[in-house]
Amino acid sequence: MDNMMRLGSAGLQDFSFMNVRLATVANGEHGLLVMKSDQLVAVLTQVDEEVYSVKGGWFLETGFGKLGGHHRLFASLDEATSWIADRFEADGQQVLEADAA
Repeated sequence: MDNMMRLGSAGLQDFSFMNVRLATVANGEHGLLVMKSDQLVAVLTQVDEEVYSVKGGWFLETGFGKLGGHHRLFASLDEATSWIADRFEADGQQVLEADAA
């Protein structure tokens, strides 16, 4: 079974998502590896409200390049992926370029 998915909306055409299990709790948590072109740019975890007592849908566990140092809670996967895509659209969509300080 193919566990890669692509979102077709504007701004996300270069992104793909791979379903994974993250070893953050005993039986693992549902997560997504977020790829831009052929580069890993982020790891998202689906929030389990019962385990964490936090309302929200997805958490940015870690980001690379432009997303490095960010940890955010998103209400939905659409919100998370839109935020990620916006970080790249802001200045030329270069994956490895660091954020301007």
